[in-house]
Amino acid sequence: MLVKLKNKKLIFTKKTLILSVLMTLFFSPIVFSETHVHDEHMEQDEHNDHEDDDHKEHEDDDHKDHKDSSENNNDEHEEHEENGFVKMSSEQQKMAGIKVERIVTQSNLSQTLSAPGEVVNDLYNTTLLTTQVDSKVISRQVVLGQYVKKGSLIATLYSLDIATAQNQLKVSMSEWQRARTLGKKTVGAKRFVSAKADFEKGKSLLIAYGFNHDLIEQFLSGKNSYKPGQYPVLAPHDGVILEDNFQSGQFLSAGSTIALLVNEDQVWVEALVAPEMGQRIPINTKARIIIKDKTFNAKVIHDSHAIDEVTRTRKIRLLIKNTDHLLHAGLFATVFIELPLSDKVILLPETALMRSSDGDWTVFIEQETGVFKQQEVELENTINGLHQIKGLKAGQRVATEGAFFLASEMAKGGFDPHNH
Repeated sequence: MLVKLKNKKLIFTKKTLILSVLMTLFFSPIVFSETHVHDEHMEQDEHNDHEDDDHKEHEDDDHKDHKDSSENNNDEHEEHEENGFVKMSSEQQKMAGIKVERIVTQSNLSQTLSAPGEVVNDLYNTTLLTTQVDSKVISRQVVLGQYVKKGSLIATLYSLDIATAQNQLKVSMSEWQRARTLGKKTVGAKRFVSAKADFEKGKSLLIAYGFNHDLIEQFLSGKNSYKPGQYPVLAPHDGVILEDNFQSGQFLSAGSTIALLVNEDQVWVEALVAPEMGQRIPINTKARIIIKDKTFNAKVIHDSHAIDEVTRTRKIRLLIKNTDHLLHAGLFATVFIELPLSDKVILLPETALMRSSDGDWTVFIEQETGVFKQQEVELENTINGLHQIKGLKAGQRVATEGAFFLASEMAKGGFDPHNH
């Protein structure tokens, strides 16, 4: 019995030992593997940390270099913007076509104003012949376009109103002659004055109907060559019949147009001037007018104070002598008006001007040899193709050609004449 117990104890001890060995063999690789992985992770983390430190250090260096570069650029830009100039050698200026001229003030100048125009009739020597009472055309003595002299017969008309007025004038004339023969004391002061007034009234009525004093005297003396009620239409001055709106036998109501009589010894030209010019043009200002490749001398006789609502222009009227009758209404013209300038002015060509970023006009002033600075100016007027400039002084040197190239160079540096 004791031997069995010892054997069992021995067997248990062996099993325990075998189990211990197996557990050792089974778990040892796993522990080693985890340890090795842990070690590798530690090494990788250390390597990553080292790389991160290197990268961070490199980024810090780059940022520092970029910051230093940016600060240098800003310093250069600020210096460039503060100075606001472009430097160019004489060779560069020659290649860019830059031309520099010294500013001088000019005086005793005249501005040539150019404007379109049209020939129109001289309304001061134009007469519209019309009927003053209802009338009938008995005959006509002119044709359209005919030149007539003062007093020439245009047409013969008949009017019942004229016949009535003539009869009344004869009666009033007879009464007046009787009163004048008897005298004021005999006929009485009232009747004497009344007779004279009626006679004068009868003559005035015929004058209002189109008679002149000669025709009335002929009628009263019995030397009238026209039948009662008939009356002539006479030319009040020399001229050309440009309209005739009547024919024989036609009935014309009071106010109807008979003919348009125009004296073409002189004509008008009406020029249309832009309202922004603003300057008043004195009367008698001399001008040249080109019509059909021919040049005519003229003078200003009227400067309108109103702007046309349709064309938005101001009308200038000029007078041309037309003794040869070469000019007629409706012809187009080009008007050149010479305007004297009293003030001293500075004039620059178009090539000297550039627009800034704000849209203002600028020029380039040469501060010293090869050094240009942009300066803002104002345009006041355009005189004979040149621009009148405000904001410059005599003696300054300006780039009159090549300003575009200088503006391009200035734009590269971001210079703004306003220092914005």
